[in-house]
Amino acid sequence: MSKGLLFIVISMMSIGLSIPIGGVMMEQFPVFIFSFITILIATIILIPFSKITENTKWTKLGKKNFFGMFMQALLTVTLYTVFQLYGLTYASVISVGIITSITPAVVLILSLFLLRERLSLKKSFAVALAIIAVLVMELPSVEGGGKSSILGIVFMLAAVVSLSLFFIYAKKFSVELPPFTLAAGLCLFGTLQTLPMTIYELTTIDLALFTEGGTWLGIIFYAFTAWISAYCFTFLALPKINASTAGMATAVIPIVATAGAILFLGEALRVADMIGLVLVVASIIIAESQERSVKSTVDEGLVMNNVKAK
Repeated sequence: MSKGLLFIVISMMSIGLSIPIGGVMMEQFPVFIFSFITILIATIILIPFSKITENTKWTKLGKKNFFGMFMQALLTVTLYTVFQLYGLTYASVISVGIITSITPAVVLILSLFLLRERLSLKKSFAVALAIIAVLVMELPSVEGGGKSSILGIVFMLAAVVSLSLFFIYAKKFSVELPPFTLAAGLCLFGTLQTLPMTIYELTTIDLALFTEGGTWLGIIFYAFTAWISAYCFTFLALPKINASTAGMATAVIPIVATAGAILFLGEALRVADMIGLVLVVASIIIAESQERSVKSTVDEGLVMNNVKAK
């Protein structure tokens, strides 16, 4: 497996791990307060880390780079998170899982039109497998799922489009700045974007909640998985892979989330979960073979050009 694909899979696994703990924490916290605190922790860690590892000079990044980080933070930290959480408010978890599974297809379609990425049979098949994997996991539970309103479905579709646009935008922008600097910048802007609603929500909760040790354990775990690990590995991966491959890797999220629920929340493993895992692994292998094929073709072309030049 190439480093790029490995990094994006680790990123998606991190997001998947954050979902079970996030679901538990949402029973105690309003959306914006929890988001703000976890992103703030990530910002405090990543800004000095980027300075040490990449010698980031924040005052010299320029308006273009700051605007790029602001837009990426808007698409993921703010819009995707808000749309997803409101989607969960108005739609069943089963519906949310099924709608999220179309993310790879949306990224593939957008990358064709916005990035002019070439559509291959292997890539299309890999994306189809990834979508089928999530559907296989979710459809057996539809009978037990709750009712979903049109508003909830609209919110989730908006979340999918926001996440897809992030991969498209990040693919075009990621080569401009080092990965840890980008991760730190997104967290910084995410903190600023969620601050206004956080101030409002502070009047709605009992601040004694912050004195509980278990609460801070959940907050710190979420900060490291959902923000630090997810963003760092995403920006390490994007210069090495296509946006459509990154979108395909999002199929890992619900599978890891399911595994986390089984391990930490005691939920039972279904046959459909195992089938879904096999399909996702197959889709990743196919996508990897596509990446190697493209790289091999490029390398051969460079060799031939060098030979002709001599």
